Amino acid sequence: MITYTSLPIAGAEKQSERETMPKTAVLYASGFTKNTQRIAEYISSKTGAETFDLKKNIPADLNHYDTIIFGTGVHAGKPYAPVQKFISDNREILKNKKVKLFITCMYNDEKGKNQCARISGMWGIPDAVFFNKKEDRMNADGIPVSVDEFIKGLRCRFFRLLSLPRRIS
Repeated sequence: MITYTSLPIAGAEKQSERETMPKTAVLYASGFTKNTQRIAEYISSKTGAETFDLKKNIPADLNHYDTIIFGTGVHAGKPYAPVQKFISDNREILKNKKVKLFITCMYNDEKGKNQCARISGMWGIPDAVFFNKKEDRMNADGIPVSVDEFIKGLRCRFFRLLSLPRRIS
């Protein structure tokens, strides 16, 4: 549903943008550095998504969300278990959602791409990206610029109502 405002209100553009976006949840598990948590909270702050730390709480009902964004750190080449378990336990309902994945890892090169491809393939989530807190380009909040590019891509997809093929199996 699109909300229209007749009078200009400070911050109305951002609020209106959030109201037109489908209901989104960011579900993540973060490690010692809390980098995944920082990025998950940043994405939520820019999109109006609800955030769930899967080590502490889980959403009661995924039916409230059109889009689910998963975030996981990687330790010793493996994604965090709470995200893996949640995806495994909710595979059927995720088949009817737009599902995206971001991983945070220590690599900015082919190793990062390979980790992302391996994890996204393992979970059947082809719409996946990886971020590194030591990327060359950072925004004013100290977040990699690639996160802002990811968010921009989310908004384009939301506003154009594109339906991307997804494979949760």
